[in-house]
Amino acid sequence: MKLNITINKIKSIKNLTISLPIEKGLYAITGQNGSGKSTVVTCASSVFFTMPMNDYFGKTDEDARIDFELNGAKRAWFKEKTNWKKSSEGKMSIKGFYEGSLIFGNRFRNTNFETLKKLDFIDNTKLAEAPNFIKENLGIILQNNKNFYEKLYILEGKNIDSKFNFYRDIFYYEKGEKRVSQFHMSTGENLMVSILNSIFIRNNDRASLMKPCLMFLDEIELALHPSSLKRLINFLKDLSNKFNYAVYFSTHSIELIGGIKPDNIFFLERYSDDSLEILNPCYPAYATRILYDHSGYDSVFLVEDDLAKSIINRILKKYNLLSNRLIHVLPCGGYSNVIDLAEEVVNSNLIGKTSKIMIILDGDVKVEANAYIAKRNYNNNIPLNYLPIESLEKFLKKHLIENVDKKLFRILNDFIFQQKSLSSLIEEYKNENGIKRDDNGKIFYKYLDNELRARNKNRDEIVEMIVDYLFDNNDQNLIKITHFLKKQLE
Repeated sequence: MKLNITINKIKSIKNLTISLPIEKGLYAITGQNGSGKSTVVTCASSVFFTMPMNDYFGKTDEDARIDFELNGAKRAWFKEKTNWKKSSEGKMSIKGFYEGSLIFGNRFRNTNFETLKKLDFIDNTKLAEAPNFIKENLGIILQNNKNFYEKLYILEGKNIDSKFNFYRDIFYYEKGEKRVSQFHMSTGENLMVSILNSIFIRNNDRASLMKPCLMFLDEIELALHPSSLKRLINFLKDLSNKFNYAVYFSTHSIELIGGIKPDNIFFLERYSDDSLEILNPCYPAYATRILYDHSGYDSVFLVEDDLAKSIINRILKKYNLLSNRLIHVLPCGGYSNVIDLAEEVVNSNLIGKTSKIMIILDGDVKVEANAYIAKRNYNNNIPLNYLPIESLEKFLKKHLIENVDKKLFRILNDFIFQQKSLSSLIEEYKNENGIKRDDNGKIFYKYLDNELRARNKNRDEIVEMIVDYLFDNNDQNLIKITHFLKKQLE
């Protein structure tokens, strides 16, 4: 199930439609600076968070609006002259919380120097011991020590004198004889204690774990050390599984994006005419513009997707081509992404002069790839070859629908699609799409993917079975790419 969002004339976004899965797991919304990541996250959070729209979005056109649709229910924010209004149609059953940017984040709201100065002198008798969930996880994430913030206290918002005009919970911790208020903590401590408090409140509010709950975290990497980010990811993975949370990061962080599977990465591509496109799935290499540290590898193969990566890795192992070499196979997305990234790597020397880079594209894009290279006048002499098969989506459509490979059909049907058969899914696909063009197989693959998700399975299982099938049947088309790899690694 997905939350469908349409954003119209909000900040730098003229018009954008994005569908966000609400199933538990970690997701990333990423893109170049100024692409609109934070705007998407803020707009999405307004499905459950009533915010002062003019404060968050500034001056907007009179026809600015945000529309939501989930399982037939609809909700919208829309501008009426100078005021924002809200409408609903049907019951939209969804919860969540939002930790915003440095300027509009919850942790810095309603603060001023005089108020903070007074809160520093709050009497200890008004403080209560913070919940163990917050104390221990704050210590684990930031210090890798659950007892580090053992003396952590909370001043609940309801106990703060109304003259302060401050109504949120405030935290204090003691080190020796010194008491430190939340506003004198490090930015990372301030950030994490607020997030953990929000999560703690939300956990206690989860009367039914069946109701979807979204967490939107906007650029939290700005305040956290990479090691803390990695521990935060592990914490949120466990939490997501336990409480059925879909956790969305708006981020540039390699640490965050690298730990999220391509299906869960949404890349905002902004073009020169200011239009936006959502790339999903998106591979981390493309999302971070190959900022990974691949220096030190002897050879780097850039490929399109996970099927290509699995085939190349299987050949490398089968023919002992890995001996005495460090080799990395890096999926980047479509053929244009691979070609562009290869050009950038060579021109910027991102992997070092001692590393050799090669391109292997899917077998059905040879004409398009050559035209793309010629049009952009790329002349970098990077070795280029093609796989003997198409993309995963095209391969499945070809061998399961157009020219049925009965043996492969039975293998997939028996081991993966046990509850809802492949035949049923194919029949649904044909009935619902009619004569609609699906040359790349992506529409058909969505039917398979939805069934996989419903059964807690994933794309990797199909990829692995197809690679096994190709090698078990000694597919002769693998010989050409094997010769290419051997030649390049001589």
